[in-house]
Amino acid sequence: MKHLLCVLLMACIGLTAAAQREQDFASRYMSLYGEGAALQCATVSPLMMERILQLPESQEGGHVREVLSQLKSIRVVSDKTAGAGEALYDKAVELAKDNPRRYKPYAETDGQSIYLRKRGGVIVELVLLTFNDEGVFNIVNLTGNMTDAFLRELLNI
Repeated sequence: MKHLLCVLLMACIGLTAAAQREQDFASRYMSLYGEGAALQCATVSPLMMERILQLPESQEGGHVREVLSQLKSIRVVSDKTAGAGEALYDKAVELAKDNPRRYKPYAETDGQSIYLRKRGGVIVELVLLTFNDEGVFNIVNLTGNMTDAFLRELLNI
């Protein structure tokens, strides 16, 4: 019995370690394409999200607080150099499409794409890719435990 319990414990530790090594879209993109481009990645960590939620509520802050409570982290990747944005956007779309089991398209328009990663019925990652007429490219990567209602709330902010 001790042997079985020990094997189960080791398996759980291995799964936990693998889950912690899992990259989100922004970190994967930066590891693939960040070195040759002038990309910047800003992260709002889980600790910072907790601190934001502890701030006193304002009258309009309740709506924002409800949305933020479902987020674990936010990463924003941006490129400010002129001319490279479209190529970087195309690489990001290609990366999402190369992982169809992981990222499902949610919405797409000219210069904007939204991809979701779900685990069960919960959205664990939302990826917004943008490219505008000025050539500016951005990735907004949200991780957490988000619901479909979260998407509607996010659109209301």
